[in-house]
Parts: sequence; structure tokens; C-alpha cells
Amino acid sequence: MKSKFLKELKRQSRLAIAAAIGFLIAYAWKDYVLELAFNMFQDLKQLTPIISDLLSAIFLTAIGVLLILLSSRLLE
Repeated sequence: MKSKFLKELKRQSRLAIAAAIGFLIAYAWKDYVLELAFNMFQDLKQLTPIISDLLSAIFLTAIGVLLILLSSRLLE
């Protein structure tokens, strides 16, 4: 029983460490990705700011979903 507990503790610890590192990586890239998304739709923002913000959010969501799918395939 103790061995099973220690094995699960190690597994959960690795998962927590990986999640923390992932959060740090995402935080490091946050400003760059946001600036990229906002610059892509800057011309449109002068015409319709709400649509520009919507397109930026869609772009960032698509990147996030692709990264989640890629990481889930790599970690199978």
C-alpha cells in the first residue's frame, strides 16, 4: 500500500511540475502572441474595433487549441 501511494505521489508531482512549467512558458509568450494578434488586425480596428477584437480572440483561441492538440498527441 505504501509503495502504491509513493508511486502515485511521484506521478502527481511530475504532473504538477509539468503544469507549472507549462504555465511559465505560456506566460513568457503571452505578450508576444497578444501583440502579434493585435497587429494582424490593426487596420481593421480603425474601421470596426469590436470585430478586430473578436478576430484577435478567435486567432488566439485557434492557436491555443492547436497547441493543446499537438501536445496531447506528443504525450500519448
